[in-house]
Amino acid sequence: MTYALTRYKSYQEYLDDETLSPDRNYRLLSTGELIEVSSEDDMNMRIALRLLLALAQLEGSLYAERLRTKKEMQVPPVGDKCVNRVPDLMVLQPEHLEIAKQAVLMEMAPPLFIAEVVSPGGKKSDNYLRDYVWKRQQYEQLGISEYWIIAPHRDQVTVLTLVNGQYESEAHRVSEQIVSTLFPTLQISVQKLLGGSLQ
Repeated sequence: MTYALTRYKSYQEYLDDETLSPDRNYRLLSTGELIEVSSEDDMNMRIALRLLLALAQLEGSLYAERLRTKKEMQVPPVGDKCVNRVPDLMVLQPEHLEIAKQAVLMEMAPPLFIAEVVSPGGKKSDNYLRDYVWKRQQYEQLGISEYWIIAPHRDQVTVLTLVNGQYESEAHRVSEQIVSTLFPTLQISVQKLLGGSLQ
């Protein structure tokens, strides 16, 4: 649903619009147009929560207070021309706790980590392009150290690690342990993340 009557001159103007519902999920296009997107699938939210709990329980975790679900961030427009994303899970930088009240802006340090639980779709679908192409380009351009693409419909987690400014990817199948450069002590398999017990 596009709100053609609403044209924002800047991302900050959109953030400051108090008439928008805080419970809704919006995307702002580089044209200034606003789109309301449907709510997240319950299964996707459960998977994101499972990962959040696993990261929060890491021994000596410095990340517990910096974990966020549904925190908005500003991104450069590519593909679908969205200038904001709302990742399923992110790990903020320590300074974000003080300065990123409304959203993580492009002039700030990038989040340390992002995970997206993706919806089904073939390689030419908007779902696929958004999660595997456009978000990858945006997160790489911003310098986000690690980006996980969690695909329950494929029983796969792809871990993209930033190396010399570009993502290198490694796909983990259902029976495999997920290997993370950022979280070397994380012990979770694709199967547990997608639906098994974390115990």
